Amino acid sequence: MQLSDKKYLKRLKDFGMSLITTYKSGNDIVEKNSFETLRTNIVNGIRLEKNYLRGGQSVYKLHNFDPRIKYTFVNASTANKCPNCGADIDHTSGECPYCGTAYNMDYESKSLGAKYHTDLVMNTTTYKTVAWVLSLVTAFIISYIYIKTTGRTFNGWDMTKVLVGTALFGLAFYYVFYYLDSFFILLPIKMYKERINAAQTQFWAQNGNDINKDVFFTNLNYELQKYYFEGDQTRNVLDFDLVDYTTITRDGDIVEIEILVREVYYTGGKVKCRQVSKKIRLKRAKIEHRLENVGGVALRCRNCGTSMDAFAQVCPSCGTRHNYLQEWYMM
Repeated sequence: MQLSDKKYLKRLKDFGMSLITTYKSGNDIVEKNSFETLRTNIVNGIRLEKNYLRGGQSVYKLHNFDPRIKYTFVNASTANKCPNCGADIDHTSGECPYCGTAYNMDYESKSLGAKYHTDLVMNTTTYKTVAWVLSLVTAFIISYIYIKTTGRTFNGWDMTKVLVGTALFGLAFYYVFYYLDSFFILLPIKMYKERINAAQTQFWAQNGNDINKDVFFTNLNYELQKYYFEGDQTRNVLDFDLVDYTTITRDGDIVEIEILVREVYYTGGKVKCRQVSKKIRLKRAKIEHRLENVGGVALRCRNCGTSMDAFAQVCPSCGTRHNYLQEWYMM
């Protein structure tokens, strides 16, 4: 998400938070921050870490970003059009004068490899919980059988020994199950992801000449930004990331995409995160627009050609609405 967006910055400020995001761009590790003291050029940057701060102190960190998603910030580009809405950009400003976008997204169709899926699975709370349960149950059974079969009697003190043995052996077994289970869990996940990737590759092979993928995903992220930072129902959300998209289908000018989103939210005085699945329908806007002057906010009505204020949204001559300047918008 662009760090120049005012609504996003306001949401962080409302909770007294700031953010430092680290990227790998080429061979360099670079940073951008929400207080805009770093305006680093980033080309095809892969997110490595998000560090949320309060009062200058780190309170929450995020890792495990999808390396297929790459960000280029417009102040590093030689293009003169906004990657989100197509408006003219003054590169000295570092952002679009209309929609505030300061980036474009490239979602590559490539296999992430076994290590990525292993790391992704092993870092989930569910996986760690299952590993703990298996280790404790196994340790309890072994301890119980050992104490029961080696002792002449079985009393309260023996039960205490079982519990002590469960605690001690459980810790050791946890590491065994933690690493062993990943090999069993990884195979079906990898097979599932390969089927998804094949379907996505086929979709873009069929639609890539008609749909600009960079524009599509930049528009998708922009629409998600409006959903999260303009609505009351998401007022406790600090940030979000597009983790993955699982299915994508098209019916004419409507594309339905199922995505996995990681939401960072504030609750009970703490920063937490969760992953949610969402089905989103994006419709292609039937508009032609270009801002007339670099850095300006005037456009020509797509219906009658009258020059109008882009922020007015309604043409003063013919009444045509211009609610969306980007190509794809959320229905």
